[in-house]
Amino acid sequence: MIRRHQLLALGTVGLLSLVGCSTPEQASKPAVVDSTQQASTDAANSAADAAKDAAGAANTAAGAAKEAAGAAQDTAQNAATSGTAAMSAGELMSVVTNTKTAVEAGDFAKAKEEFAKFGDSWSKVGADIKTASPDGYAAIETNVGNVNTALENAQPDKTKVMDALAALSASISSVAKP
Repeated sequence: MIRRHQLLALGTVGLLSLVGCSTPEQASKPAVVDSTQQASTDAANSAADAAKDAAGAANTAAGAAKEAAGAAQDTAQNAATSGTAAMSAGELMSVVTNTKTAVEAGDFAKAKEEFAKFGDSWSKVGADIKTASPDGYAAIETNVGNVNTALENAQPDKTKVMDALAALSASISSVAKP
């Protein structure tokens, strides 16, 4: 009877040790299985980290591409504004040239008439020039005032008018450069 109890106890211990393992191979090689599971877990974690890193890099690249596209758009817009300012400056220079021709001929009535066209052109193009070159805009405004002052006398001084027109021409040319 004692022998039966011993066998029963021994059988129970053996059975419990087998039940603790999910496969018979684990019962015979528990250390190998544990290290294999750990290696699999480590590999899965490494793959997940690599995927996160790749996603972060993709987001960074997308952000850089978006910034580059924005910069290109700004550059194109600035070039268009500069081109508009250059075309606008050409219209203004035409008025100044016609006014100079009248002053050189001593026809101040014609010079005043020609320079009045400057105001019409300026109202159309001044905003473009102000956007492209705020400093150039201010210089033109100042020089227009000087030309008007020189022309408003009953008998304008030809030298003063020509000097004022030359300064105005120079300030318009400065905004016409790309």
